[in-house]
Amino acid sequence: MNRALFRAVAAATCAFAATLAYPVSPSTEEHVGVNAERGDPARWYVPADTPRLKYETQVKEARAALAEELKECRALKAGRSDCMAQANAQHRRDMDEARSLLLKSRRAAD
Repeated sequence: MNRALFRAVAAATCAFAATLAYPVSPSTEEHVGVNAERGDPARWYVPADTPRLKYETQVKEARAALAEELKECRALKAGRSDCMAQANAQHRRDMDEARSLLLKSRRAAD
């Protein structure tokens, strides 16, 4: 019994020492919440001024909107399948709109 208790205490002590031995990863140190005085990242202010960048932004927004809608649909008990079908239909419309705007800009450039 004493030997098992000793091993458990030794293992816990080693685990605790290992957590203190390694430094904190840079990703947690550079988090915006930690260094809020640095302000917003510069990438937030890079304009999407080309048709391709605008398209990529619209696709990203459509995917995020779909993910949010599906999350809300999963919380429903009744009508879940209808909600998911509507969310997918809206996503298809958003993607079609993004593609059509990209094609229009390509035609205008030609």
